Amino acid sequence: MEHKLNAPAQTVLDLLTNAKWLEARCLALGDISASVKTKKKAGQVTVTMQRHVRRELPGMLAKVLPSESDLVLEETWTLGDKGEASGSMTVELVGQPVKLSAEFSLAASGKGCVYRITHKAKSTVPFLGGSIEKFAQKQSEDACADELDYLTDFLKKAQ
Repeated sequence: MEHKLNAPAQTVLDLLTNAKWLEARCLALGDISASVKTKKKAGQVTVTMQRHVRRELPGMLAKVLPSESDLVLEETWTLGDKGEASGSMTVELVGQPVKLSAEFSLAASGKGCVYRITHKAKSTVPFLGGSIEKFAQKQSEDACADELDYLTDFLKKAQ
């Protein structure tokens, strides 16, 4: 997934590593609750989020997975020049047989920047594992698209 933003990479990175902004984004997008912490050290920022979410589940998956779940996300950003950065994310769906991960980057592009992310899902459930992985990955990608739309709207209003 690739998303172009009309703001400098540093501006975008500052938002994506700002605990209060991330909490507000999560709640604005429908999370039941969200708590975010950031830890900065030389050349790196770690963002840890605990979120309680509700998702609509299709037929067979609704029998295996709960519609409400707790997520623990950890993003690690490695900082580059001019706000450029790259990193990875892990998502634990607490008590569920699926884990999510992603690799991402933020790079300058013209007067703005480009955010790129690739999601992966892995399930340990026999037989239904593939369906769970496809569903979880699609949910993750859809949520990411909503988050990027929120970011785009926020940046437009800030200009």
